[in-house]
Amino acid sequence: MRLIKLLAKYSLAGVVNGLVSYCLIFACMALGGTPVWSNVVGYAAGFLTSFLQSRNWVFKSSNGLHGDLARFVVSFAISFVANLAALRLLLRMDVNVYVAQLAACGAYVVTGFLLSSMFVFRNRPR
Repeated sequence: MRLIKLLAKYSLAGVVNGLVSYCLIFACMALGGTPVWSNVVGYAAGFLTSFLQSRNWVFKSSNGLHGDLARFVVSFAISFVANLAALRLLLRMDVNVYVAQLAACGAYVVTGFLLSSMFVFRNRPR
């Protein structure tokens, strides 16, 4: 039951993270920002939002901030590589590009959840 609750909170945090990211991306573009810079700003805010939600609400980490952040960066990179690997594999299999993007996102979410729960925010003895 604890795993289902964690996964539900992680998923809800992901929805909030997506809303924050895309609202900021579109707001920056509406204010005259280029699509690339708007995207960078939105993803940076999304990264920070994701870290803070995961650390303070989803996993309730009592570890040191800097250690959690360093592990989160590593987890993010690994999850993104899993996303790209899944996407490339699916595209080579001639899966529809939109379906492939959604499935690749699934690889990112599963990898990120596993790494966050077992590596990034696992409470460590002091």
